[in-house]
Parts: sequence; C-alpha cells; structure tokens
Amino acid sequence: MRPSPLVRTLVQAAVVLVVLVGLAFGVQAALLNVPSNAQLVAVDALKALARYHVMDSTEQLSTRPRRSLCFENRVLDRKTDSFVLGSFVLVGKRQRYYDLGHGVQFRGAGEPAYKVARNRFLLAGCPEFLAQRLGSLLLQWRQIRVTDVRTDGVAAFRIHFGRPDLGVELYVERPSLRPLELALGPGAFAPRSDLEPTGVGNRAELIEQLVPMALQNRLRRG
Repeated sequence: MRPSPLVRTLVQAAVVLVVLVGLAFGVQAALLNVPSNAQLVAVDALKALARYHVMDSTEQLSTRPRRSLCFENRVLDRKTDSFVLGSFVLVGKRQRYYDLGHGVQFRGAGEPAYKVARNRFLLAGCPEFLAQRLGSLLLQWRQIRVTDVRTDGVAAFRIHFGRPDLGVELYVERPSLRPLELALGPGAFAPRSDLEPTGVGNRAELIEQLVPMALQNRLRRG
C-alpha cells in the first residue's frame, strides 16, 4: 500500500526545503488526508536534516572507526546548464568521494569495492543527499517505525525507513530533531555512524579539501 497523497507531498517538500524554504506545506495538510504521527515525525526529521550543509561523522564500518566530513553545494551541470546537488566526502585523510546525482565517485589511492565506497559515502551523512534517499524510502514504504530510545546519553527518536528487515535507521534528538546517528539496517551489527552537523565555517578551506579541482569553478557561490 502506497503512502497517502499528503505524505508524498510532505516528503517532496522536505527534500527541496533548502531551495524553497518558505514552502507552505501546512496549507496542503489542510486540504489532504492526515498522515500518521510517525510519518509526520519522519518528515519533520528530514526537514531538519536538510537544513545543514556540513556533516562531521564517525563511521563504524570496520574494526577501526574513521572520521568523515561531508560538504554540500550546488554545482553547475553543463549538460543541462542548471545547478545540481553536489555532495563531497573526505574519509580519514585520503579517501575522497563525491556524488553529483549520477552515482558515487571515488578519488584516492586503493579504490575500494563499490559497495564499500557507497556505504562509506552514506555513513558520512551528507544532509540533503541523505534526506533525498530517506524521502524516497518514505514514499515507497507506508509503514514508518518511530521508537523512543536513548543514544549518546540523550533522549532520541529512532526512525526506521524502508523494509522492516532491512531499511535505514536515523536517530534524532528529542525534541530538536538534530541528527545523532545513522545505521544501514536494524540491529547492533549494522554499519553505522555518529553524526554531528556543523556550521559551514571556513568555506574556502572546505572546498579546497573536499571538492575536486575540476569542479571548483562550477560551484554556485553564496
């Protein structure tokens, strides 16, 4: 069973929030069917996530935790002459990944298997990229599980997107909905990362550190 028209509308609004900050989905809510509380929490969490542009994280994908940093910015797509989302990730000190909407690309020595590269990229928690992917899962699967838990010593919601036996779990602080943790599946042994959204800070330094030289002059400024 598909989500209600309202849920689809709300998720789409959340995904483009960074472009249309003033989207009046409250008016839509008055006109369409009312979604469940769990679906509303999930949509609000995606909206909160999409407001960030930089994410600091610590992945637990292997025996040794690795720090990741993600920076997002619009990039000019020369084929369409329009700006698209660019998500740029640094894992550790050398492994660099990016996605411009056509799949994860890797830069650096010792290219990993694509599944490992994809998981590392996902665990970096790039805010808008992640909001889009989780929004797609929310559209595909009507049942969203929201559980009250404690993580990192604080009260949180655990939001499960997708199939019950697989899916992705996003942990957000209560009541602020600040992202705390991401797990690529349920259970204690699923690959996961601790998330710490941060301010943009020194933008020029982030660009130099994370964005390929060939793309730097195609970034949207401001």
